[in-house]
Amino acid sequence: MPVDLGNISQQDRQDFESRLKVFGMDLSAVQEPLMVNASAKVTLGFGPKTISARQPFVVQTTDFAAVKRMVGIEDRVFKNVAPSVALPGRIELGSRLRAGSITSSGDSPQRRSFTAAPGHTMDDPEGASAVLEDADLASLDTEAIENIRLAARAFVRGNSATVSSFRPLIEATVGRVTIPVFALKTVVVENGSVLEFGPGVNALVAYEVQIEQGGVIRSRGHLTVSCTKLVRPGRSVIRGISATNLTAAFRPIFSE
Repeated sequence: MPVDLGNISQQDRQDFESRLKVFGMDLSAVQEPLMVNASAKVTLGFGPKTISARQPFVVQTTDFAAVKRMVGIEDRVFKNVAPSVALPGRIELGSRLRAGSITSSGDSPQRRSFTAAPGHTMDDPEGASAVLEDADLASLDTEAIENIRLAARAFVRGNSATVSSFRPLIEATVGRVTIPVFALKTVVVENGSVLEFGPGVNALVAYEVQIEQGGVIRSRGHLTVSCTKLVRPGRSVIRGISATNLTAAFRPIFSE
């Protein structure tokens, strides 16, 4: 049964709806308010061994640009501030053109190089993955894998333009990313109570989040919170919140 949103102003409703659309949801996905009572602990999470108070809307994608939109930091944030995430080292690979392809001179396919490095740009980043073959990916050593992990973090958490050349490698190596999204009308965390997320990557999308004095939202993984209103006692209402990891350090999306 749809949640009643009749007491939300039209402007706030539109804002909330726009936040849901980022994750491919609409207002029909919104769940009833969640109240974390005083001195209680409520867990939200996703996975075979995770007991969650609410079931999430599960998003799966191989598109890291979409991952950034959903759980990352917008590039515009870094217009005047340099991101603090570590940048990866240079990766160079050789790859043959696909079987049956013909060069402009009519010769047989030649070796083509693939280079990924901070600040390096590609003429056709979307098509770059076409020159990567299984043999190239199988040749990646431990150092290269670690650099791809760093690139994945920098792409999502930093200025993606600085590591855009790594995107084909990131998507080919990481594969499908799963993001559990908890869409709630309101969340109230009372004094002395804890709302815990994780482990893994999680997102909370709400119209209103209220955190009382002594109430805590924490995460055992990567948490993104997006809400129209954030209310804390003794403080003015903050509108338009999009915060990543309110209390937890970033953990890499790319993991073994």
